[in-house]
Amino acid sequence: MSIEISREIEARLTAEAQRQGISVSELLERFIIERAVLTHSAKPELPVWHLGSAGDLHRRDLYNDVR
Repeated sequence: MSIEISREIEARLTAEAQRQGISVSELLERFIIERAVLTHSAKPELPVWHLGSAGDLHRRDLYNDVR
C-alpha cells in the first residue's frame, strides 16, 4: 500500500524514526496503535444502575386524574 504525503511530512517522519532508532513503518505502526488505544478509552460508558424490580407501572401511579 502507498500513500502520498508531502516531502516535509516524510522528512519529519524519517527524522523521528531515526531519533527513536526504528524504521518509519514501525513508527507509523506505533502511532496507529496509540491512536487506537486513545480512541477506545475515550468512549464514555453509560453507568449501570441496579435498581431492583419495580413491578407494573400504571397511569394512576403517575397522574392524579385517575381514581
